[in-house]
Amino acid sequence: MIRARKILAMVEAADKLGLLTELARQPLTLTDVAGRAEIDRGMAYKFLTILAWNGILMRKGDHWALDGALRAEVESGALPLLRIEGWATRDHLNAFGIVAALRGHRSPPEIDNHYVGALAEAMLRGARASAPHLARLPLWRDRAHLADLAGGTGGYAILLCRMYPHLRATVYDRPEMLEHTARAVADARLDDRIALEPWELRGDPVPAGHDCALLSHVLHLLDASARVGLLGRVRAALAEGDPVVVHDFMPGTAPGTPSPEEAASAIDWLANGSGFLPDLDELGAELATAQISVRSVTPLAATRTTVVSAACTRGLPDRHSSLNGSVERKS
Repeated sequence: MIRARKILAMVEAADKLGLLTELARQPLTLTDVAGRAEIDRGMAYKFLTILAWNGILMRKGDHWALDGALRAEVESGALPLLRIEGWATRDHLNAFGIVAALRGHRSPPEIDNHYVGALAEAMLRGARASAPHLARLPLWRDRAHLADLAGGTGGYAILLCRMYPHLRATVYDRPEMLEHTARAVADARLDDRIALEPWELRGDPVPAGHDCALLSHVLHLLDASARVGLLGRVRAALAEGDPVVVHDFMPGTAPGTPSPEEAASAIDWLANGSGFLPDLDELGAELATAQISVRSVTPLAATRTTVVSAACTRGLPDRHSSLNGSVERKS
């Protein structure tokens, strides 16, 4: 465990020097590394040697190259996640943060503004894997205006608008994130159909004028009372029968035991004070409290996440909203 922490620190240092991206492109000489990292040649040699000793680099004659597994991770877009994890470890995902959380402290769920760019890259990567599954839901066919709440870089809104030419969307998120969203929307040439609005997750109302809402990877940022509050704000903005789609990590829906990634993510939630995500019945009850009734549950095995399709109801839901009960369940 101690060695793993030290190796992670070395990988982070190489990233901060800009070397991981460079070495993923091509092997570099000692002179290349010292020059690009702006460090002394002797210190560069020691740094590269230790990276090689710990399996991060390989030496090939006068050149140094990334280990094959790490190179594949860098090329697949894992660096943004590494940067976010590094921030979290320094901020709250450490022994002091976990002890404070166990004693009732709640860390803000928002990532520091300095790392919003890394978060934006990670969200775009995640949306490419999950958005096609959400886009297949038939409920989008007759919808006119989507509220994509805490929608990040707009990956879901972009794909939905591409697939459904009649659909417009508004992505709501903090201003620092919307700077990245604007570029993604412009690159997709959807400026005329996707609007961007600054929005605060834990307090701002959901504006009226929408007939559907998406909460993708939002609820896991919140504790139970904040989730119920947000779902109530969503319901207040929509009409009876309007769909609400929740896409998130959900225990008990994917077959088998939690993956190592899921087990590690649970530590994050514990450290920020939110604890575990609600299970299926708990989420069903929270939706019912907000007068939203579950219609279907679809586990996504490829991403170890779950899509919950629901609809706004009037008064009490017209049927029990337990996700393990009578609602339709797909695999």
